[in-house]
Amino acid sequence: MEQVVVQLDCVGMRCPQPVLRLAVESAESPPGTIVEIIGDCPTFEKDVRTYCQRRQRAILSVRADAGRTTIQLRY
Repeated sequence: MEQVVVQLDCVGMRCPQPVLRLAVESAESPPGTIVEIIGDCPTFEKDVRTYCQRRQRAILSVRADAGRTTIQLRY
């Protein structure tokens, strides 16, 4: 079975836009889908972590580089 990876570039968006986009664009994702979301909002990581906790999604990795944070999570 091929691993499905969805990439969302939310650079330049401010709270709550990245989490809203994550919710909308991954709503129909099959179980096991990997979502990689990139953002630069000051509250981006905290907001995505809260979203994942509430939706019971597993965070696989968090990488910060040059003011941008990339978070991988599994649906």
